[in-house]
Amino acid sequence: AGRALPSGHVSVTEMFEDYLPPDHPLNLDEMMQNPTDYELPLGHPDFSTMMKVEELDLPMIAVYFDHPNVTESFKAGRPLPPGHVSVTDMLEEYLPPGHPLNLDGMLQNPSKYQLPLGHPDFADMIVLKTLKEISIPVYFHHPNVTTSFKAGRPLPPGHVSVTDMLDDFLPPNHPLNLN
Repeated sequence: AGRALPSGHVSVTEMFEDYLPPDHPLNLDEMMQNPTDYELPLGHPDFSTMMKVEELDLPMIAVYFDHPNVTESFKAGRPLPPGHVSVTDMLEEYLPPGHPLNLDGMLQNPSKYQLPLGHPDFADMIVLKTLKEISIPVYFHHPNVTTSFKAGRPLPPGHVSVTDMLDDFLPPNHPLNLN
C-alpha cells in the first residue's frame, strides 16, 4: 500500500509536466494523494531515480551533558522547560523555505504537532559539551570529591569556593550554591 503525500506538498504535476510523455495521465497530484487507487504500469521508472536529495546544512548546537534527548522529548510530548533559550532564534537561519517559524510554540506543545516524513532527527543537530573542559588542579592528597559527596562529607572549613571555581562551567539550570 502506498503512502499519500503530506498536506501542503508542492505540486507534483507542476514539477513533472514538462517531462511527461504525451500519453501520461496529468493528474499526478491526485494519483500521489491516493496511491492505493492507482497501479503503476509495467516498466514505469522508479520514483527515486527522478529525485535528487539535497544536502542539508544542519547547525551543530552545543548543549550541556545533562540536556535531555530532544527527539525523545518531542515524541513523548514533553514541552520545553520554562526559561529555555529560544530555539527559533537558534535555528531560524537554517530553516528551509516554507518551514513553520514558530519553533518555540511547537516545542512548548509538542503533542499538538507531528514531524513530517523525512524531517531531520533533532539529535543530528546537537553535540554534548564534554566535561573534559573542566580541569581544576588539586594537591595529590585531595580526597575524591564524588566519594566524599556521596558519603555526605561536607567541605572542610576554609575550603576555597567551589561555586566560584565551577560557575563558568555549570549548565544554566544547575543549583548555584555548591559550597
